[in-house]
Amino acid sequence: MSLPSPIRSGSSPKDSTKTGGLQGGEALGLRAKLSVVGRDYSRLFSNSAFRLLWTGQTVSAFGDAFFNVTVAWIVWSETRSTLQTAIIQAIWQLPDILFAPLAGVMADRWDRKRIMLITNLLAAVAVGAVAIIMASSGQLSPLVAYLAIFTLNSLTTFLNPARASIMPAVVGPAMLTTASGMFSAANQAASLLGNAMAGFVISVAGSIWALVIDALSFVFVSLSIAAAPLPKPVDPLSKSKHSSMSLSAFLRDMRDGWRTISRHPVIHMLVWLAVLVNVSAFTGALYPALIQERLGGGAATYGVLMAGSVCGGMLGGMLAGPIERRFGAGRVLACGWAIAGICTIAIAGSTWPLVTLTLEALASLGITVSAITNGAILVTSVSDEYRGRVFGICRALSVIVIPVSAVGGGWLAEIIGVVPMYSIAGVYMLVLVVLAWGTNPHLRSARV
Repeated sequence: MSLPSPIRSGSSPKDSTKTGGLQGGEALGLRAKLSVVGRDYSRLFSNSAFRLLWTGQTVSAFGDAFFNVTVAWIVWSETRSTLQTAIIQAIWQLPDILFAPLAGVMADRWDRKRIMLITNLLAAVAVGAVAIIMASSGQLSPLVAYLAIFTLNSLTTFLNPARASIMPAVVGPAMLTTASGMFSAANQAASLLGNAMAGFVISVAGSIWALVIDALSFVFVSLSIAAAPLPKPVDPLSKSKHSSMSLSAFLRDMRDGWRTISRHPVIHMLVWLAVLVNVSAFTGALYPALIQERLGGGAATYGVLMAGSVCGGMLGGMLAGPIERRFGAGRVLACGWAIAGICTIAIAGSTWPLVTLTLEALASLGITVSAITNGAILVTSVSDEYRGRVFGICRALSVIVIPVSAVGGGWLAEIIGVVPMYSIAGVYMLVLVVLAWGTNPHLRSARV
């Protein structure tokens, strides 16, 4: 949202209002825009289905922070190995690569509410089982921790296409970007609070209680989903001639999903843009080394910068909807990635913690706004029949390069240094976005 221009010199005092010097018409325009944003949020929270899903997802993000901190801490404490701790990141992406296409097909075939309910209940059982194992044996081996991570993220892989596919029917296409932004902002805030409280709970009460909190959060989400008046599928494939889940039926559905992607120029471009952008995902693994080398900081500095990243993501979630409606999805998506690329280059050169903190927040804001806009374009540009499959295929392809990027980026950083790798990543993102924007007119005009 652009700010109105200030009063020009020489203007009469009666031309201004009590808005800090804004011209009367401009002040009224700003008030009108803020009023529209306020009505959007009011409209969303008056929707009982959205309200229940949003509350449940916020509690889930809070509980997930307890699990993530607990497992990472246990693996590090048991092994004192950075390699085994780094394996967690690879395992985190593996279920999406393996199961996201299947999860998309299931989201199109079966009742999405039932999928969301079952996956959360199974997640509660899985985390509860890990807590029981710890209580009975007094420890948690890295192998069991890895299996728990793989299981939970596999369940999330089946949950995400169902939730993404059902949201346009819950809030309507016009409100989808705002609704997604609200989910993102709440997740960031809940994760920030959860991470802070998880460390306290682990140190005071022990890891078992942190896992119990996460299990209870899944139970709460299940109750929220069960109570939400979610729309039924209009023509689910489970009631059609395609109801069999044979390999040939799965491959046919996948082929139909890919054809849908190929026929839509914006979605086709977004899929490959996501794949190529994630080539630069190695920057996350190099961040602690960059902080030590450029800022001379340690764990405390890293924590503060990550908090700044979360705050930038929260702001991006709140602004995504209003910005998208004003400027268009294509422009917002491209500008968001461009901001992230510029900030990445600047972070590589910064030696001042405050500057790095500001840049990190801006980069997170740009990435969040782009990701939300990307998702909104994805699920509103195809019919309900294909949303799950398109989402699943896009998700699998977008993360497939991340494990290779993390390992390859870490290896190259040891050869040429962390700072050059960060600079290369930033330049790469900028060039990629400029090429996509310049060669695809459909992206420039894309709207949700």
